[in-house]
Amino acid sequence: MLKGGNRVANAKQRITVNQVVSEDTRQVVVRGTITVPDPKPDLEQIISTEKTASIKDTRLLPDKAVIEGMLTVQVVYVAFEPSQSVHHFHGQIPFTGFVDLPGALPDMDVEVDVLVEDIKITPSARDPRKFDVTAVLQVSAKVTEAREVEVLTAVDDNMQAEYDTIHINDVVGRGTSQVIVSEEFEEPMEKPEPEKILDVDSTVTITEARIVANKVIVDGELTLQIMYVGAVPEQSVHDMHHTIKFTDFIEVDGAEPEMDVNVKAMVENCDVEIKGDPFFEATCVLKLDAMVTEPREVRVVTNCAGATMETVELNVEQLIGEDSSQVVVRETFETPQAKPCPEKIVNVSVEEIEVTDVKVIQNKVIIRGQVDVKIVYVSAEKDQAVHAMHQQLNFRTFVEIRGATNGMDVDVKPVVEYINAEPDNCDVNVEAVIKVRARVTEAMRREVCVDVVTEPDEDEDEVCTPGEIINYTIKSGDTLFELAQRYSTTVNRILQLNPGLNPNNLQVGQVIRIQCGAKG
Repeated sequence: MLKGGNRVANAKQRITVNQVVSEDTRQVVVRGTITVPDPKPDLEQIISTEKTASIKDTRLLPDKAVIEGMLTVQVVYVAFEPSQSVHHFHGQIPFTGFVDLPGALPDMDVEVDVLVEDIKITPSARDPRKFDVTAVLQVSAKVTEAREVEVLTAVDDNMQAEYDTIHINDVVGRGTSQVIVSEEFEEPMEKPEPEKILDVDSTVTITEARIVANKVIVDGELTLQIMYVGAVPEQSVHDMHHTIKFTDFIEVDGAEPEMDVNVKAMVENCDVEIKGDPFFEATCVLKLDAMVTEPREVRVVTNCAGATMETVELNVEQLIGEDSSQVVVRETFETPQAKPCPEKIVNVSVEEIEVTDVKVIQNKVIIRGQVDVKIVYVSAEKDQAVHAMHQQLNFRTFVEIRGATNGMDVDVKPVVEYINAEPDNCDVNVEAVIKVRARVTEAMRREVCVDVVTEPDEDEDEVCTPGEIINYTIKSGDTLFELAQRYSTTVNRILQLNPGLNPNNLQVGQVIRIQCGAKG
């Protein structure tokens, strides 16, 4: 901010923007070991691997973000046995990394994205059931802060001002809520009862957020991945997934239905206990943070020729558009070679949904992804044993967003709204309805004027030698009569020194010549 001058009264408008303080990307190398679980046979050959990474916790320190996450590796393999049966297992490796973010402070907001760039899986030399994993992750972090700014929207007509119209998301308000999600549930039919819980991993996904007056209604899903020791003589280790749906609300003063909202969710704590029939009881604490914004167009002053301007740089994320689409996926799968044919489907569930590719073109976002599905069924054999199989559904769709172009930022959230499976001889027909929501934004950096600052008026004590000719810069409000009085001269003498000068159309920033007269 400039000091020592007199401010000129001008039209201003107050805006609240989510200012980007700092952002950067860093590579993190993750090393660890995954193990074939006890119930599974030894591995002879890996058929395929799938890898995903998720963020579990982010802490902001001065000029730095510390990130904790989990790398999940899923392996499909051929067993080392005469039947050459195909099996599936997964392993998880925790990781910690940091991103340098100059200007970041602990009370600011941070968004983190992680992408698995490369992964290598090699057999361990010490144990044939263990595999060494080395992965390279790309971790991106962006720190933002809600800031109130008064921008100049108009100045005096005789100032040579430059204007521009900016599109911003004016922050209406924010709100935070804690939610306790609890549920009792049983282990899957094909799994043994639990004796001891070894590990619990939890993730939360917001499936929908809608605004009513002064309130944001949030729908979401909490997914639990539980590893436990089975209550069987061989004490085998098993893992299972369970999803809990929840609905809650966040109070945000000033929120209205036609506004935009962005909700972030985080699992603060999650406990799963063995309680007897129905065996599992989960109690988890979630933190929901909602920010409500309203798209606005503001005509701002960006420059004034010849005037000293106080400016501020806006570095914000401009919302281009947000919308969703639905896609129906139907696929038929053969029962794996080692599995019997199905007679009845007991349960079909989504273990994971992932976006594999996103492309922004003119007015459209093209999305590709995959859904990992678990199907539990009763076999058509005499023993009517319960079996499980894993399959992958691929989907492709697009979302129309007016104004979207290549190079813009996009955030995509897919949700499985409906899934069903039916047996067909030795095949299984799977049908799923997937809703994909896309949000396109563009980074906007713009320097705007917040005030006009004039130099101090020359006072009667300043030195101006009689007869000396000075160069004077016209400021807002100046007249030739006032200048003639200040410098002890006449309007006619000023006009003689400045041929072509129009005394009725002085321009701010214009330089004229004035000859100083004798005081008194």
